[in-house]
Amino acid sequence: MTSTPRAQEHDPAVLESLDELSSLLGETVRALKHSYPPPQQLREAVERGSLGPRHLPALLVLARAEPLSVSELATRLGLELSSTSSIVGGLSRAGLLRRAEDDADRRRTIVSLHDDYRPLIVAWAEQALSPLRSTLERLTPSARESFLEGWRILHEEATRHAPAEIEP
Repeated sequence: MTSTPRAQEHDPAVLESLDELSSLLGETVRALKHSYPPPQQLREAVERGSLGPRHLPALLVLARAEPLSVSELATRLGLELSSTSSIVGGLSRAGLLRRAEDDADRRRTIVSLHDDYRPLIVAWAEQALSPLRSTLERLTPSARESFLEGWRILHEEATRHAPAEIEP
């Protein structure tokens, strides 16, 4: 007679919280992805450039902190340098980004939003990121740190066994 391993016992309060978090997480991610779609002019530029949703997070990052080197952008996106270079190339060909050599280090490429699209992208990023900003503003400094600590732990656990790179 073989025995199966006994299921690990978990704290019932943790299981109840897990149920609530699972529900909230899915609903929240869907709402964040669809609440503030890019404006029509930006969607048209994305379509003309044969770009996809994986290109948009780079625009959000650059709207908040530009110019950045491609490696700095890769770090902020959580992507490999090669994938980020591909994203930057596509956005540049679509006319949404400018690329320039770093005068101090010619091996580095510096990227920034194209002047023609900067106001549009910055306004869209402000809207798209507003639920996150409002959430952080509503929390006390102590609660904000706990909230971010929880997200850091969730990120660590989620990426522990994930493929080396997950596209946005």
